[in-house]
Amino acid sequence: MKSLALLILTLAGLIGLSTSKTVFHEFHVHYVKGAPDGVFKESILTVNGRFPGPTVEAEVGDTIHVVVYNEIQDGQNVSMHWHGITQDGTPFEDGASLITQCPLKSGESQTYIFLVNKPGTFWYHSHTQSQYTEGLWGPLIVRSRNERFSYDGEIMISLSDWYHRTAHENEYWHIASISHGVPPYPDSALINGIGRYSCLYARTRSFLQNCSAELQERPLFRVNPTKTYRVRVINTAANSVFRFSIDAHKLQTIETDGVDVLEPVVADEAIISQGQRYSFLVEMTGDAEGEYLIRANLMSEILMLIVRENIAPYPEALQPNATAVLKYRKDGDEPSLPDVSTELFDYTQEVPESSLQNPLVLDPDLLRPADGIEAPRYYDKQFILETNFTYDPKGIRRGTFNGTWFTLPEHPIIMTVMEDGPIPAHVIPHFIELGDVVEVVINNPFKGPHPFHLHGHHFWVVGTGAEGDWDYDPRVHELRFDGARRDTIYVKQESW
Repeated sequence: MKSLALLILTLAGLIGLSTSKTVFHEFHVHYVKGAPDGVFKESILTVNGRFPGPTVEAEVGDTIHVVVYNEIQDGQNVSMHWHGITQDGTPFEDGASLITQCPLKSGESQTYIFLVNKPGTFWYHSHTQSQYTEGLWGPLIVRSRNERFSYDGEIMISLSDWYHRTAHENEYWHIASISHGVPPYPDSALINGIGRYSCLYARTRSFLQNCSAELQERPLFRVNPTKTYRVRVINTAANSVFRFSIDAHKLQTIETDGVDVLEPVVADEAIISQGQRYSFLVEMTGDAEGEYLIRANLMSEILMLIVRENIAPYPEALQPNATAVLKYRKDGDEPSLPDVSTELFDYTQEVPESSLQNPLVLDPDLLRPADGIEAPRYYDKQFILETNFTYDPKGIRRGTFNGTWFTLPEHPIIMTVMEDGPIPAHVIPHFIELGDVVEVVINNPFKGPHPFHLHGHHFWVVGTGAEGDWDYDPRVHELRFDGARRDTIYVKQESW
């Protein structure tokens, strides 16, 4: 009987392997011209001429095979990070330039091959300098062969901030003493790569010919009444947090950063930080002929108020209330997948206020991983990281861990490891053994929030502090071990 059961399991495994496939893509990376928010820009960094880049879709057990061709016209290097993919056994496919790979030079190609063994919502983006702020990113979806939750169709939504200047211009300004460490202020908020900008300010800035309300629009999703859709949301922004909601519809949270939750957690809106992903089940229970706003409000209040010169001369021109439209099909017929298009929506049109007076905001502490596995109640290593800002000898304000700012290594880390050489102290190495349980404490005394992403791993969130209480103390603060598991965390200002 035992051998029969083993045979059945073996056959089931072979059947699963036989249905796995290789998902192949070619990524040709180069600049194109365009106007995502109505302001013409010469340098939008694209994959195959598309912004956002094409969606990579696979199933658990598939192998993703992507050949990246660096065709950037001005000779830049490039690399590609697959955000949220754990890269089990293939850490060298992670794409972090100078850490797990040497940068891909102009005119050359690189092949990434890796297995996807966990379902969820992920994304890919350049991991060379701040290239992805110019558009070099796209969604990556891995579907389960046995979905935990049932739904009739999917809606894919990306949220991003947009900059009229090039990444190089923003970088050079940001690391100069004149910036005082204040990040470049975004010009626009985009949903799925489109948004709007005030041409009134374009006139003031003397590039009226480059700003057109006729080029401004927003996404339109046609859905069937009575159906349930999985809405996948990715925040691909550089410096912006968004409040996400859909008028007259509840968000049933079912996924955080590629981890299914045990039971859906219902909310009216969710705060989504840079790099984070959520999936929501949304039941189409509104008016059968109705139209509803999908709202992504860029939380400009936490961008740090511009009190001194910024490379963005008119930060007040930012229109933070990006919107899309959810429109019910009149006939209610199939197909159940949304029909995606756009509608004109220029900067002069006002966004009506939400009818919700006291919206229920998603509490991440209520989320539980579906597998029910709790965090270990011990650790082999503990790393305490205090994040803050300090001025270097040149008067440039830099982000720090424990008072030390990061400096790019002169020799790629991956080569140092392969040559069994010492890792320089200025890159702040932390050494662990295979199988270690690690507790990471992030103390944030700074008057601003920070997102943190851990490559190659998902972690349990076992404790968070209230604003104003930034110094974690195990004698005072209690931990919980059944909390959410994810790969990107949002640490509030003056918190831990």
